[in-house]
Amino acid sequence: MSKSASRRWLYGILAFLVVVVVVVATALVVHQRNAYTVADAEPLPEPTGVLAPAQTEGAAPDVSDELSAKASDPALGRLSGHVTDLATGEEIWSVKPDTMLVPASATKLTTAAAALVTLDGDDRVATRVYPGAKAGQVVLKGDGDVTLERSEGTGFFTDPANIDELAAQVDAALGGDAVTEVVVDNSVREGSLFNKTWSRDDIGAGNVAPLSAVMMDAGRLDPSESYSSRSSTPASDVGDSLAAALGADGATVSVTDKAVDVGGRDPLGTVYSAPLSIRIRDMLLHSDNLLAEAVAREVAQARGESPTFEGAAKATLDALTEEGIDVGKAVLRDNSGMSEDNRLNARILDAVVAAAGTDDDLRVLLDGLPVAAGDGTLVDRYGEGSGATAGAGWVRAKTGTLDGVNTLAGTVTTDGGRTLSFAFLSNGSDAGAGRAALDRLAAALRSAS
Repeated sequence: MSKSASRRWLYGILAFLVVVVVVVATALVVHQRNAYTVADAEPLPEPTGVLAPAQTEGAAPDVSDELSAKASDPALGRLSGHVTDLATGEEIWSVKPDTMLVPASATKLTTAAAALVTLDGDDRVATRVYPGAKAGQVVLKGDGDVTLERSEGTGFFTDPANIDELAAQVDAALGGDAVTEVVVDNSVREGSLFNKTWSRDDIGAGNVAPLSAVMMDAGRLDPSESYSSRSSTPASDVGDSLAAALGADGATVSVTDKAVDVGGRDPLGTVYSAPLSIRIRDMLLHSDNLLAEAVAREVAQARGESPTFEGAAKATLDALTEEGIDVGKAVLRDNSGMSEDNRLNARILDAVVAAAGTDDDLRVLLDGLPVAAGDGTLVDRYGEGSGATAGAGWVRAKTGTLDGVNTLAGTVTTDGGRTLSFAFLSNGSDAGAGRAALDRLAAALRSAS
């Protein structure tokens, strides 16, 4: 290689190295421009509790000053009241606690307690469809589920079984065979389906309906409304809905009170209600009368009583007696509180609530109580101008209303963190004025110390 060629080769190598250095230097500059440093995270402060723990130490609070004036409000009519300190179990206030009065829907507290100590919280109620004795016939047998919905998401209650799902199972099992007749077996119900102490006017008013073995939305004609008018033919309504879901609109639908013999054949389809714990919560939150009566029939059957209004009432009182609650003078003509012949007192109802505060088996009862100004039957109460705003969010209680009757029973946490149970029954009171006076009475407990 000549000297000039060697010199050119050397210059080329040097030029290449210069280019490499420039490229690397540029890259480093760009990297530094886009680089960032993540600072070490500062430790989070210790969380501060939103609610203080329940106060259980020390003497029971004195509520006499808070309640004395409000309990004498003439708007309350005749009052039976009882308050218990849950930490000690002490009675801390009462007024005529043993006077037997009409309890209205607060009766559902006794129903819920009896169910929770008798049945399993996971218990579900089945609805089944069987092949009938002749071609094209199917038999719908219900064990007492009143919470069925037509199709998923359309019903009133929480997590109910639906007719569409049941029909899909039946259709698949039939393999395309046409259904020409649906027979609804209502035999699981004994005795009258409509309580003799109820008024037929309350069907249209949205309070009651005949207690059939199968019902959609507890008989509501409009499941989006709590107080929708109810159906007077709920069992046949379910049969019609099943036929429609099967595409058998022209099928004959009939209801029988006699058990239909299905010959030991396997069901074509089966659906199940929500667990008992959820149904009890719905019963208390919405004060649903038919759901209360249906749950009470389950209690009656489990305790060996007849599945009638009378059998269910007896089973309920027997269950409470076994729990140590004195119901010797109590009278139940139904389990929903629609009967004006029912008689309970504040001592009994407060004892039920207090028991729920200390017994894990009854805890669901407290969880199902409406929250003042929050939900259920208390959603429109304890608001501005009520004189009871101190109780908003703190009072949780079951309500009860009939003509001349107002009741409230539940729990409240005081400003000092003490949890109290209470029951107030007011008879001979105006619906609006009496209800407002009860709310003020319960709210007064909030400031007890």
